[in-house]
Amino acid sequence: MIVAENISMSFNGRPALNGVSLVLKPEEVIGLIGPSGGGKSILLKILGGVIAPQSGSLGYFVENKPRSYHDMSVGFLFQEGALFDSKSVIENVAFPMLEAASGNFGLVSEVSREDAYSRALLMLDEVGLRAAAEKHPGQLSGGMRRRVALARALVANPDLLLLDEPTGGLDPVASSVILELIAELHRLHKPTIVIVSHDLRRLIPRVERVIGLFDGEVVCDTEPSSMLDVCSGRVLSFVSSRYEFV
Repeated sequence: MIVAENISMSFNGRPALNGVSLVLKPEEVIGLIGPSGGGKSILLKILGGVIAPQSGSLGYFVENKPRSYHDMSVGFLFQEGALFDSKSVIENVAFPMLEAASGNFGLVSEVSREDAYSRALLMLDEVGLRAAAEKHPGQLSGGMRRRVALARALVANPDLLLLDEPTGGLDPVASSVILELIAELHRLHKPTIVIVSHDLRRLIPRVERVIGLFDGEVVCDTEPSSMLDVCSGRVLSFVSSRYEFV
């Protein structure tokens, strides 16, 4: 379980997050929604240890016992996948394991190149891209590159998987394929997953919980089926413009 309490962050005196508190349960799949500039990507980076909050705390609990937050392993898919164009597909996927010693918390500190590549091939099998292992990202379609990014995010078998716009820039068919693949990978590996997406029509039916982040504050935290009863008019107006409630 991950507990964020009163997380705040500002840039140039402008608040990006204002007292955000939330609990992420083990193996949960959460959709993080809200308008652009509302703090979603900043919150993901704080949860993932990429940046530290200016105030507030992060807690990590295993079977209700506190552990160091740095004991938790994290996988991250950044917007647009952020692959290394100069590296092959397998080099991209193996990268987190080979670079673990550089200080990325939660990853094994010692792993051989052979073991890293073996694990990377297994992940490429799971996303259906083993045959593309020696290709470079520029030789792949947008949907295929996103699958490579998913394989890289999961290669170290993380406890927490953070996905920032995993379907951004993809057509509807490719978007549906990626979200179905995320569901299958969750079934296999069971990490806690937080997905940031503006594609609410495809996102909401696939998550167990929806957190609305507006102007740096959590204004809604509920199961999708309860959104109409729990969320404010501002959230429902935002959602209804992108997702038709049934």
